[in-house]
Amino acid sequence: MTRLTRIAFLGTPQAALPALRALADAHPVHAVFCNPDRPAGRGRALTAPPVKIAGLELGIPVHQPLSWKSEAAKALWVSLEIDLAVVVAYGHILPSWMLDSCSLGVWNLHFSLLPRWRGAAPVNHAILAGDEETGVSLMRLTPGLDEGPVLALSRRPITMQDTSEILLEQLSGDAAALLKGHLSSLLDGTARPEPQDHEGATFASKLTKDMARLDASRPALELHRQIRALQPWPGAELLLQDQLLKVIAVGPLRSSGDEPGTLRWDKAGAWLTAGDGQALELTRLQRPGKGVQSALQALQPWGGSGVRAEG
Repeated sequence: MTRLTRIAFLGTPQAALPALRALADAHPVHAVFCNPDRPAGRGRALTAPPVKIAGLELGIPVHQPLSWKSEAAKALWVSLEIDLAVVVAYGHILPSWMLDSCSLGVWNLHFSLLPRWRGAAPVNHAILAGDEETGVSLMRLTPGLDEGPVLALSRRPITMQDTSEILLEQLSGDAAALLKGHLSSLLDGTARPEPQDHEGATFASKLTKDMARLDASRPALELHRQIRALQPWPGAELLLQDQLLKVIAVGPLRSSGDEPGTLRWDKAGAWLTAGDGQALELTRLQRPGKGVQSALQALQPWGGSGVRAEG
């Protein structure tokens, strides 16, 4: 009797869940791999990643190797005799021996339109750069960083209302649909991905805390993108008279006669004038040690109707 194809799913965050559930709904999943439990929250309690929770709920054995460099992790993988692996935001670089071990390949759902935005934070960088669209690429993993051939793409426009959180949630659903639509060709070995145009590649570096500070001398549209792109981490920060405000959400742009860096507010809203004479509406802010508030509530300690932003 022919052995059932053994599939492994490798992923860690919330964004990987739709693909895991779609895969498990279509075919038995032999094993789930995700990052180890990590401390989280104010109490720093050890917390399981979303994929672990979902995998256990689905009745799938879950494994959490700290590193694939260990002999124990390699022995575990070899013992499972995986034929096909699906990867979504796993958080590890997979070794060549693992890629070679799967007769039907290791396939990654990457949240960009490859070769644009290879790397760690493609959704954030697509918004930061002002891209008009992004999407999901179903690609076969190779040793190079997101360099493998692409089987299929799913496209989605980027709007002025999209934050990285909103967009990633939408793309995670798109990834599940893309996987489901091409799973049969992955299973029967008929998938024929096309090589990427490596000369057109761009790279999405990891996000860092120093990306958060808003510089009001820059154009308003760039600040608008920065605020939307860096939610929830590292966020966007504005210095007002030695207090660092987190800018959580923004509204539309409008023309302004104020000097760049002026933050003015009234009953209609709060507006930060940028370096190009345009102002962007700040709708939700967070003061140090406080919860997220409407901009007008957060600005009450400053009184009046305007203040100069620094940085």
